[in-house]
Amino acid sequence: MAKLSTLSRVKARGFDRSTSTRTVPPAVAVSCSQCEALVINGMATHETGCPNQTYDCKGCDAHVPRRGMYCEDCQS
Repeated sequence: MAKLSTLSRVKARGFDRSTSTRTVPPAVAVSCSQCEALVINGMATHETGCPNQTYDCKGCDAHVPRRGMYCEDCQS
């Protein structure tokens, strides 16, 4: 499996307006179109109830839209 970039991983978590910075070393500016996203102790977070927020599948840690759900692969 190919390693995802930090920006790709952040966008997969629902931070759809995030961008790479041109600093050295490169960083990611976290942003969400549905809430005021922020970073707390290095962990990007959505506001409670944000529709873009994703959770980890209870079976394999893939991203799913609601807490307590399983991804399609784990449901079968």
